[in-house]
Amino acid sequence: MNKFRLSAWTFAAATALTPFTTQAGQIEWLQWFAAEDTSGYYDQLVADFEAAHPDITVKLVTQPFGKVRESIVTDNAIGVGSDVLGLNMPWTKEFLDIGILEPLDEYLTREGNSFAAGDLVEAPLGKIEGHTWMVPLNAFPFVMHVNMGLVRQAGFEAPPTTWEEFAEQAKAISALEDGISGIGMPFSSQPPSNGPILTFLPLLYANGGRIMDGSTPDFDNPKVVETLQLLKDMQDEGGIAPGAASRTGGVDLEEFIAGRTGFLISPGVHSSAITGRNAELDYTLVRVPSNGEQAYRVHGWELGISASSDNKDDAWTFVNYLLSPEVNAQAAQAANALPGNLKALDVVREGADPTLIKQIDILEGDTPVEEMRQSPKAAGSWAVMTEEIQAMLRGDKTPEETAAAVQARWLELAQ
Repeated sequence: MNKFRLSAWTFAAATALTPFTTQAGQIEWLQWFAAEDTSGYYDQLVADFEAAHPDITVKLVTQPFGKVRESIVTDNAIGVGSDVLGLNMPWTKEFLDIGILEPLDEYLTREGNSFAAGDLVEAPLGKIEGHTWMVPLNAFPFVMHVNMGLVRQAGFEAPPTTWEEFAEQAKAISALEDGISGIGMPFSSQPPSNGPILTFLPLLYANGGRIMDGSTPDFDNPKVVETLQLLKDMQDEGGIAPGAASRTGGVDLEEFIAGRTGFLISPGVHSSAITGRNAELDYTLVRVPSNGEQAYRVHGWELGISASSDNKDDAWTFVNYLLSPEVNAQAAQAANALPGNLKALDVVREGADPTLIKQIDILEGDTPVEEMRQSPKAAGSWAVMTEEIQAMLRGDKTPEETAAAVQARWLELAQ
């Protein structure tokens, strides 16, 4: 760990003791992005910004992803915190309920911005309570990673493009030999209990379905039931790896890298881990199999401004810099992600490997969806979905009963 990184972590640990900055030209940026980078890119990013804007100083406050949400909520409650916030879209509704975020509508329409709002990945820009609250630094479209060796061994020449082909191939791959499965489904109750948003939601969106009606839960609708039925049928036919109730997304990634599963639904960014750790794997990635819709769940690293910041204009100057096409392209490449500013795609495309090119094609052509930012108490919502889908896969509930149970429990959470 370099000296700057150590100081950033030390500062992060002490952030709850420090009031919002009142000194003009000094802002703090709380995020987990630098914790996932080993190149020192974010240190240089801040240095480059300060060189271009000598009247503004940025303190890089770095924490692990699992602690950032808690820090933002706790700091807000006691009147301290950072000016620019690294955000995860599913936190949105909770943060709005306690007044953490500054609406960005006026900032997005300012003359002199380095980008046009219409060029940004649209999923995090959708208005809630009449306002836009965050902008995308980068984007990770959810895709399906494919072990072509197992696909061919099971008698198929090409990856599945439809639900029917998906279920058929997963079943055939699982029948090849002991220890081989079609696909892993991570429905562990271990926190963050987020398996359904990793696998179920991408399939639902490829079915043209949604789980929210605006900010109101809408889980018990026919498209949801159809998607739950797909999971149950695949489980009953042996296409899903055993032990879904104890599997996490990390386990599924490891099993895929080891060549023991045919398919993995996850963010495209995992392609670098797959190719880097198993170069011999006959591997490609494709769109999540469709049941009538080309839509993908998009996850990304978002940026917001604290409503309690004393230096909102300086904070926006920094955000504006991060979204400029050249800088945004560099940030995307550092994270092995796609840029939040689509004007940066051409820069990212230059020299990109085939898996990244395929992600760009998905990002440009399909419909991005992220509904969890509208759900009440996002982490609690994930846990509810996980518990009820577990019950369905055990045979305790039908897909219809599962959808109804999630809807009822979500409505209770919203009260």
